[in-house]
Amino acid sequence: MRKILVLALLLLPVPLHASDDPPEQAVAQFLDAFRAMEPARFDSFFAPDATVFFPDGRFPTNRLLPRAEALAAFHGFFESLKVQGLTRLQIDPVDLRIERFGDVAVVTFLLKGAESMGRRTVVFSKADGGWHIVHLHASRSVP
Repeated sequence: MRKILVLALLLLPVPLHASDDPPEQAVAQFLDAFRAMEPARFDSFFAPDATVFFPDGRFPTNRLLPRAEALAAFHGFFESLKVQGLTRLQIDPVDLRIERFGDVAVVTFLLKGAESMGRRTVVFSKADGGWHIVHLHASRSVP
């Protein structure tokens, strides 16, 4: 009788929690917030201790910034594009790969530019009920 009860308990469905969402969902939502240049939604993906390596150009020359400075740089980037009349970014990841290591997901992809290839690595960590960016690395490759 005890074995039947244990077996019955093992067969009960276990509900998934929000934190069990796959990282793919967070990646898609982050890219949409980036494309839409919506600062509040964009910011919500970054962990409190997130760090960023910027490629160059319009961004600070520091290779590593704390979250507040990194987000301020992104906000300035968004505003400069909006002043030019742009309402949405065209971000089309090429060769998007998401590798999960427990509560960490490493996301890599390429961005084709007119004169260079952008390389991106975004590290997500699962905490506080969702996936958050702990590190973003952006670089360019010029042929």
